[in-house]
Amino acid sequence: MNLYHAIVPKGVACYGDRNIRNATLFVLLSCVGSSFASSIDEVIVTSDFRPLTVQSAGFSVSVIDQAVIHQRNARHVEELLALAPNVNYAAGASRGRYFQIRGIGERSQFVAPLNPSVGTFVDGVDFTGFGGAATLLDVAQVEVLRGSQGTRFGANALAGVISLKSVDATNQQAGYIKSHVTSYGGRGFEGAHGGAVSEHVAYRVAMSQTRSDGYIDNVALKQDNTNHIDEFTGRAKIHWAVADNLTVDLSALYVDVDNGYDAFSLDQNRTTMSDEPGHDRQISRATTLLADWGAARRFNVQGRVNVSRTDADYGYDEDWTYAEFQPDYQAFDNYLRNVSRESIELRWLSNEEGRIANSDWLLGLYYQNSQVDLLREYTYASVFNSQYDTASRALFTHITTALGDNLRLTSGLRIEHWASDYADSKNLAGDNDENLFGGKLAIEYTASKNALWYASITRGYKAGGFNGGDDLPSESLRNFDTEFQINYELGGKFIALSGSLRNRISAFYTDRKDLQLKSSSVIYSAAGNPSWIDYTDNAGAGISYGLEWELQLQFTESLNILGSFGWLETEITEHNQLRPAAFNLTGREGAHAPEYTYAVSAQYKPAERLNAQLEFEGRDAFFYSDSHNYRASDTHRINLRLRYQTGAYEVQVYANNVTDEDYGVRGFSGWDADPRSGDGFDEQSYQQLGAPRVLGLTVRLDF
Repeated sequence: MNLYHAIVPKGVACYGDRNIRNATLFVLLSCVGSSFASSIDEVIVTSDFRPLTVQSAGFSVSVIDQAVIHQRNARHVEELLALAPNVNYAAGASRGRYFQIRGIGERSQFVAPLNPSVGTFVDGVDFTGFGGAATLLDVAQVEVLRGSQGTRFGANALAGVISLKSVDATNQQAGYIKSHVTSYGGRGFEGAHGGAVSEHVAYRVAMSQTRSDGYIDNVALKQDNTNHIDEFTGRAKIHWAVADNLTVDLSALYVDVDNGYDAFSLDQNRTTMSDEPGHDRQISRATTLLADWGAARRFNVQGRVNVSRTDADYGYDEDWTYAEFQPDYQAFDNYLRNVSRESIELRWLSNEEGRIANSDWLLGLYYQNSQVDLLREYTYASVFNSQYDTASRALFTHITTALGDNLRLTSGLRIEHWASDYADSKNLAGDNDENLFGGKLAIEYTASKNALWYASITRGYKAGGFNGGDDLPSESLRNFDTEFQINYELGGKFIALSGSLRNRISAFYTDRKDLQLKSSSVIYSAAGNPSWIDYTDNAGAGISYGLEWELQLQFTESLNILGSFGWLETEITEHNQLRPAAFNLTGREGAHAPEYTYAVSAQYKPAERLNAQLEFEGRDAFFYSDSHNYRASDTHRINLRLRYQTGAYEVQVYANNVTDEDYGVRGFSGWDADPRSGDGFDEQSYQQLGAPRVLGLTVRLDF
C-alpha cells in the first residue's frame, strides 16, 4: 500500500483527478502532526505540576483548545481523540468511555473490578473508568499526556492521561449561547456566562442539553431512537481573591446521562432486532476546593480537595434479538455501580526566591479513597453484588535543576501505598496491599529560543488486583500482580518562519513487565445458553515503540494547516497461559493499537467573515481484543465545515464523515449468536459501528 492509499481511501471519487490527488498528497505530507491549537498563539499545559507552554514541555503532549472544540461541534471527548496521535478508544456503550494511549488501555468492564491504564480527569477530578462524564460544555482545552505519568498521577496513569479543563471564573464579563441541529434528530443547547461579583469574587456558570435519536433502526420494535443520546451537564465556578497571597477556587459539576444502548446487529449494520434495548445511564456529581497560599517568602502551598459521586446503570439485550426470532435464548444483563471518591492533595512549591542549588522544587502529599458497589442482574443467574474499595497514599517530589544557560535536568519520584479490598455475594473475598513507586529523569537542551531537545526515562505502574467470580479456569488466577513499565523517549520542538511554523516530534520505546491482560471466554450451560468468564491475568512481557509528530503552519494569512501523525508498533513478547489450549498472544500486536493514526486540517479564509475547513482523519486496522483475533478494518474519514461570522454572531454548517465510511468502535468474536447459522457451532464476529455521515447546523452568539 502506498502512502496516499494508507491515508486516503481508494475509490473516493473526489480524488480521481491526478492533480487533485497530488495536491492532496502535498498537503498531507506537509501537515503530518499537530496539537490542533486554533492559531499560532502559545498554549499552556495545565495538567503538569506547573503551568508551561506546549512548546517548552519536555514530554509528548497534545492540547486541543476551545476553538477547535467549537469548530468540530464536539460534545464529548470521544469526538476529539482522532486529533491526538497514537490515541484510540473503545465504545461497547453509547459513548467511548475506555481509552488507549500508545496501544495500552482497557476496553470494557463487566463484573470484574478495574484498575485503569489511562487516567481521565475533569477539572482535576478523577473520572477514570466513567468516561460518560467527559462532556465538553465550556471546556477550555483537552490535554492528552502520552507515556507513563507515574510521578504526577500515580497508579491510574500507566499509559498516560486525558485531562479536561473548563473555562475559569474571571472578572471579565463574558458568555455565549449556542444551539445546534443535526441529522438523526440531533439537537441541543448550551450557554455559559461569567464575570465579577465584586472586586475580589468572580463566577462562571454553564449548562448544556444534548439529544439525538441515534443511528440505529430497530426492526423488532419499529423504532429509530433505541440508541438515543440524552445528556445534561451543569457547571459552576467561583474564584475568590481572599487576600494578596491567598486565592480560593470552588467548582461544582453535575452530569446526567440517560442514553440508550442498542448497537450490535447480527448483520453488522445499523439495523438491530433487540426487543429489550439497553441503556447507558450515568449521574455524576463532583465538588472541588482549590487553595493557593503564598505561605512564605520562598514557597507557596497549594491544596486541593475533590469529592465525587457517580451512579452508573449499564444494561443490554444480550441475545440482540426478539423472542420469536430466537425463543430458546432471551437474556438481559444489567450492571449498576455506585462510586464514591474523595481525594486530598497538598503541595509545597518553590518560588523565585526559594530555589535551592539552582533548582525549582516541589514536594507533595496525596490521599484518595474510592468505593465501588456493584449490583448485577442477569436473566440466567441470581442477583450478584460486590464491593471494591481502594485507598492510595503517596509522597511525591519534582525537581528541575538548571545545569547551565541551555541545559536543565528534571527528576521526579512518587512513592505510593496502594491497598484494595474485594468482597461479593458468592462469599469470595480478597485484598491487595503493596508499595509502588514511579519516577522520571529527563534532560532538556534549549538550542535556541525556538528549539528544544529532550530525552527522558519514566517508570509507570498499575496496581495488582483480584478476580471475582466462581467460574475461573483456575483458582491461581484469583489474584494478579502489579504491571509496570519503563518508557524511553526522545523528542524535539521547533519554531521557524518567524513563528508561523511549529513542529513537535517524539520517538518512544516502552518495555512492559507483568502486563495485565483482560481475558474472556464463552461457556455454555446444559440448555445451550452462553455466559462469559471475564478475568484479568498477567502476561510475561511486551514492548511498544513508535513516533508522534505534530505540526502547525500558518501558510498564509488566509490559510492555516494543522495535522497529527502517529506510528505505533506493539508486541506481546511473552504470554504464559495455564491451559495449553488457551488463546495465546505471544508475538501478536496489542489490542486497540493501530499501526498509524493521522488527522489533517486545512482552514482557509476566502473572505473576512467566511471560513472553510477540510479535514482528513483515520487509522490503521487493529485487533479488538486480547481474547480473539477479530480486527477492525482501517478507516479514513473526511469532514467539511463552512463558518460565517459577523460581529458576535456565528453560523456554521458542516458534514462529518462525508463519504459515509463504516468503521468499528468495538468488536466481539468467539460464539454463535445467530440462530440462522444452523444447529452446529459456527464461531462468528460482530462489531459496533461508529457514526455515519452526519450533517449539522450550529448558531452561536458571544456576549
